Amino acid sequence: MAEEPHSPDDGEKARAWWEQGQEPDYRATLANERTFLAWSRTALALLASFLAVLQLVTGVPRALRLALACLLVSLSLAATVVGYLQWRVRQERMRMGRPLGHLPVQALLAAAFVLLAGVAIAVIAFAPGGH
Repeated sequence: MAEEPHSPDDGEKARAWWEQGQEPDYRATLANERTFLAWSRTALALLASFLAVLQLVTGVPRALRLALACLLVSLSLAATVVGYLQWRVRQERMRMGRPLGHLPVQALLAAAFVLLAGVAIAVIAFAPGGH
């Protein structure tokens, strides 16, 4: 049985994504990495806030404190995943010479931050002396 002929793209598909296409301009790559690092710093700040809420917030109903803590750790995880996915997709698109596009998940993160603000306001309202 004869083998089917390979298309010219078969070798390209067999390589890892970071080896495909052309090396992008280093300035664009570094800008993409800085954006990823900003997402990572945001995730770390949210994680630190999670720990602070668990350890330092007192006089607030436990359920409200746990809701805030869970929201903070969930947002930290989401920021980590979204940051990596954004970096990865954009880096690959730059290598392949395609438009960078956008990720619609950022709108969901913005809504989650609005929810976070509401829960934080509730915690402040229930805190001793916070009327």
